Amino acid sequence: MCERKRYLTLTIILVVGLLLFTNLTSRGSDNVSCTYILYPDGHADIRIVYNVTGKDFVEIRLESGYVNETITVFSNGGIPLPYVFKPDGKIIVNTTYLSNVTVEYEAVVGGVLNEVQVNTVINPLGPAEVILPPNSALLYFNGSPKINTITDSSGKQFYIVLSYGEGGTYEISFLLLPLMETTTTTPGPQTSPQPSEGAVTSTILILALAAAAATALLMFIIMKRRFEKAPEIEPLLEYGFDERDKVILKTLGTGEATLSDLSKTTGLNKSVVWRRLERLRELGYVEKIYSRGKSIYRLTERGYKTLKELDS
Repeated sequence: MCERKRYLTLTIILVVGLLLFTNLTSRGSDNVSCTYILYPDGHADIRIVYNVTGKDFVEIRLESGYVNETITVFSNGGIPLPYVFKPDGKIIVNTTYLSNVTVEYEAVVGGVLNEVQVNTVINPLGPAEVILPPNSALLYFNGSPKINTITDSSGKQFYIVLSYGEGGTYEISFLLLPLMETTTTTPGPQTSPQPSEGAVTSTILILALAAAAATALLMFIIMKRRFEKAPEIEPLLEYGFDERDKVILKTLGTGEATLSDLSKTTGLNKSVVWRRLERLRELGYVEKIYSRGKSIYRLTERGYKTLKELDS
């Protein structure tokens, strides 16, 4: 009899423990929400909100194309928080006495193909909303997101929003549509129409037609390039400089600078500056050093020589 009671007690303890473990596991994916704002050049502004109630520390994985200098972490009250950065692309945050933390950073999540198509791959940690650039057409996606469209206050620009219910790895491709001017007439005062199923269907139809038109444009560009001779501009794209490169080189010509300094001085987005710097480093014009935990960029001898040639 005693043995049976002991066995029953152990069974109850195991069942309760299993239920608690299952509850904690099921709540894990509800602790994170993500927002991705995609841009035409393949980079993204990423925001992660992490519920850390009852946790002393939390480890958060970033996208592999993160821009280190753009990472910021702050509490629900907006207070900046220190963090420990790991070489494997994760950050550790002390979350004692906090209810949630927010991580914001920029990352390169894709690239442009044939001037009009952008292919991206994202890895959200939990439920995520992905906002495409204005007036773009959705070409491909995987997973099972809910898809909506929103417009700005002027009604001239629309945005496609993909809402994923869980984390994972998702591929999203979209087309950059040319801006088209539209003329509207105002016959008289009218009330704003309420959203309806017909309006949603109409919007989807318009987007489908726009996507078809953009796809036709893409095929035209591909076929045109196939029959064209090799363009003379290709060597320039590989070895030459565009205006952004020149501005960055001239700025570094006045002295060493961090990524943030270069962004402020040149007026370029940090992710754009970072990509141009990486390219210039590969070509041997710029080198990166570390000082007091910061990344410092400066010109190499080849960079100074090239800058003089550009100025002459």
